[in-house]
Amino acid sequence: MILLLAWRRNFSGPRCIEWARGGVEMTARRLVGALVVLGAVPASAGAAGVQDLDRILFDRPYVEVLGASPAGVLYRVSRNDSNALSELSAWVKPTGAAAYQVDLGFKRLAGDKIFGTGSSYQYIGTPVTKRCTDVPPPADPAGRSDGVGLFATWGWISNEGDRVEVSPTGCRMTNHYPAPGSYSLVAMDDTGWVTLDSSGADGNQELFYRSYADPTHPRQIADGGHTGFKGAVSLSGDSVAWAHQDLTENPPTSSYVVRSSTDGSAPPVATRLPGWIVATAIAGGATAWTTCQQTLDCASGSIAANGTRTQTADTRTVAGDGSRFVFDTRQPTPGVDAAAAVGGTAARTRLAAVELLPPIANSVSLGAGGAAYIDSQPPGLSVGRRFYTRPTGAVALTPQVRIGQSQVGTPMMSREGRRTAFTDNLGRLWLIADDGVRTRVFAPVLREAIVGGQELRISGSRLLWWKAVYTGDRCDPPGPGCYPWYGDEVPMIYDLRTGVSTRPAITANWSQAVDLWGNYLTWADDKNVVWRRDLASGALLQVKAAGAAVVREVAVHDDFIAWATCASNAQDDCAQSVVGHRNMQTKTAAILVSSGHTRRLKMSGGHVVYDTYANRDATTATLKVGRLGTSATGVVGALRWYGSFDVHDETLAWIAPDDLAKIGSNSAFVAYPKYLGNGSAPPSFNPALRLWNTEFGISKALPTCTLTIKSGTTVRRTLSCATTTGSARADWDGRDSAGRLLPPGAYSWTLAGRDGDGTLRWWTGATHAITGTVRIVS
Repeated sequence: MILLLAWRRNFSGPRCIEWARGGVEMTARRLVGALVVLGAVPASAGAAGVQDLDRILFDRPYVEVLGASPAGVLYRVSRNDSNALSELSAWVKPTGAAAYQVDLGFKRLAGDKIFGTGSSYQYIGTPVTKRCTDVPPPADPAGRSDGVGLFATWGWISNEGDRVEVSPTGCRMTNHYPAPGSYSLVAMDDTGWVTLDSSGADGNQELFYRSYADPTHPRQIADGGHTGFKGAVSLSGDSVAWAHQDLTENPPTSSYVVRSSTDGSAPPVATRLPGWIVATAIAGGATAWTTCQQTLDCASGSIAANGTRTQTADTRTVAGDGSRFVFDTRQPTPGVDAAAAVGGTAARTRLAAVELLPPIANSVSLGAGGAAYIDSQPPGLSVGRRFYTRPTGAVALTPQVRIGQSQVGTPMMSREGRRTAFTDNLGRLWLIADDGVRTRVFAPVLREAIVGGQELRISGSRLLWWKAVYTGDRCDPPGPGCYPWYGDEVPMIYDLRTGVSTRPAITANWSQAVDLWGNYLTWADDKNVVWRRDLASGALLQVKAAGAAVVREVAVHDDFIAWATCASNAQDDCAQSVVGHRNMQTKTAAILVSSGHTRRLKMSGGHVVYDTYANRDATTATLKVGRLGTSATGVVGALRWYGSFDVHDETLAWIAPDDLAKIGSNSAFVAYPKYLGNGSAPPSFNPALRLWNTEFGISKALPTCTLTIKSGTTVRRTLSCATTTGSARADWDGRDSAGRLLPPGAYSWTLAGRDGDGTLRWWTGATHAITGTVRIVS
């Protein structure tokens, strides 16, 4: 099995493709964040009624308990992304109240407060963030790399020993203790704090406890000989627990959970456990622990005061709220539970339920009445389709239909009419019709050609795709790690009627900014000139003159051409972006709008939609929409970094920073439906053998559509071709309206239709009849 592993889009230079056999995958880490928020937009642009396109709940989340107290629980929801946890959201569950979401920066809980990065805090149940800016920050904790310190219910201690107390009105320094120093503080509560001294001989480490009542007299904590490589320290009143690797093994495969006292009232007790202990917790006389073999291969358990041990593989984080343990669970349903023991038969109390996660969306495409998307639904990257309608302006969706499995790396797809194009997990290019008919457009041949890494585009009866040709093997460094090397992609146009792909005739030294709409093909050349060719007539128009600003992207729809330029040729540095568009029917001057770091743009009959980034290091983008013929722009919402988006007529779709594909209504505009040309209407047929099957690509859905058959001026049959997609179809059996079989001969046909914006026209805007002839043969 040949599998395309990775592909990166560039604008010049050769391409490197890695191939493998089997199920090896390469996926990029996703950036996740808050749900999209739509800003205020002018009446000429924007999206409304936004809803999730692929919120199909299937993936069990990883719930991590970050802290617990009698006041509530702080927990985090993460996703397993390539065997690493990707944080999605953080939540607070107050005791006796519903859970609510907080910023991911909050990672600690003490008493009735949660604490986060930047000396920030909130009171549980009152989600108002306060930040301390004029006091020393918390001390750097040992063994933690999340940028958040350790806390007591009243506040924190700085590296210099300053006591900072927080309140509803702010923060203030109230005392000064012996400085814990950097990366030596390992635990604290309302009675005192514990530091780790690594200066002992032979690598031994010693724990010291200081009480706030007597901070100048530290007490060494008895460890019973468990002195080296201490970690995972927890403190509760006069009890302290920690983990200690079994150094008698080489390499260590076991650890000890050690529990001792801060005042010598109880001797240390050690329990040997397999694995690497990464966390401990205390609840009354019991001690809990978590051990991990690898990042996600974890288990937890607890040791009762009498030494009874329980364990479960279904829990990976645990905290104590003073009297019981609070821990995560994945089975039978994910959530946060509480019990006197972790594992075993102890009765559990469900504190918070966590719903299953939706998939991670990779690509989205819109056609008339149909949306397609690629996301992470199992068994891999999955291609889904949903139909949509807008009965009252809002978008209504039909259930999802799975139509294929896409490739890893950079999945590509396009949706228009009644078809979806995509590359599968073997790197093959497919067209799948809504009735399930599959057409293979291209299959890669190792060391000959592969599907290129540019976007696909179906329009009418054509598919624009890209092919990369093998140019040799690369061996860097020399040795067995050689891989095929493919040159620049070349655009190819597949004719759905003939099943043949050809390379289009465009100017020499073209760039990789190319787009297709009906019979119109547009591209930019290496002089940054933008061109448009009518594939039916061959007519060539220059849309934009040459210039120094690099054309990064082009789009064509109807009479309009749009483009995005960048003052710099650097891929990731395009602060001086300009989005332009021009009406090629009127040939008036282009309308230019300044933007930032624009990488992609799409067009509909009334809008140009494009991404903008605040700077080259931004992790999310803003999706904007401009009204054609004007310089008016509006904000659609937040877009994931390099996120896919599309627009069709008055509907928008995009991938938000929460990794979900969104769909919403665009502002209304008037755009006549257009026949895209190059329709499928066979010149002859024999009614005894088959029907006359016709299909015409239309720029929009046509609620009213007729195909009229005449002999001379006499109407013989009127067929309905009304469509909710951009594909008008009609089948004729060679009979008239009375059911009589017509004699052999020539007959004319006329295609007509309309929607709420007006009557059907040619792609050029011409209003004369759309007509042709068909011959009945015997």
